[in-house]
Amino acid sequence: MKIYISGIDTDVGKTYLSARICKELGFDYFKLIQAGTPKDSEVVAEFSPKTKIFKEGVFLQTPASPHKGRILENLSYKAFDIQIPQSEKLIIELAGGLFSPLDDEKTMIDYMSAFKHPTILVAKDYLGSINHTLLSIEALKQRDIKILALILKTQDTFSKDFISNYAKIPIIEFEDKVCEKLSKILENFS
Repeated sequence: MKIYISGIDTDVGKTYLSARICKELGFDYFKLIQAGTPKDSEVVAEFSPKTKIFKEGVFLQTPASPHKGRILENLSYKAFDIQIPQSEKLIIELAGGLFSPLDDEKTMIDYMSAFKHPTILVAKDYLGSINHTLLSIEALKQRDIKILALILKTQDTFSKDFISNYAKIPIIEFEDKVCEKLSKILENFS
C-alpha cells in the first residue's frame, strides 16, 4: 500500500506523522520534493532509525516553494517525471499544501491525481483552518482521491465537531494512539 501524507498547509505535522507511521506501522518513507534543510527524511531517520528511507524525488537547496527554488537553482525537472519508489508499504510525504507548486505548471494535488493512491490529510487548528481543511477535503473529493482519515491537531472540540459533521470523513486527533487508530482504518481499506 502506498499512502500520500498531504496537508492543508506547511508545518501542520506531516513529517512527524510520517515518522510515527513508519516507526509504528512498518512503512518505508519517500519525500516527493524537499525544499531546504534539514531534510524531512533526516527527521524520520532520527525518530525511526529502522525505517527504509528512499532518496527524495527532487532536492532543492532553497527553502521556498519549488517553482521558485527550481528557477533560483537553475534546475530543470517536470513534476510527472518524479518516480515513486517500489515498496509494498510506502509513505509518500508531500510538501506544503495540496495546491503548493511542484514545478512551474503542476501542484501536489495534480501529482496525486495523476498517480492515484489514497491520502491521509493532516491539519492543525488555527483561525481560518476550518475553511482550509474543508477546501482541501473538497478538492480531494472532486479529484476522486480517497481520504483515509483527517489527522487533526486541535484542543478545540468545536472545530473538530464542525469538520466531522460537515465533511463526513474519519477524523483522528493527533495524539498518542494516532497510529493504533490509523491501523484499524488501513485494515478496513486493504
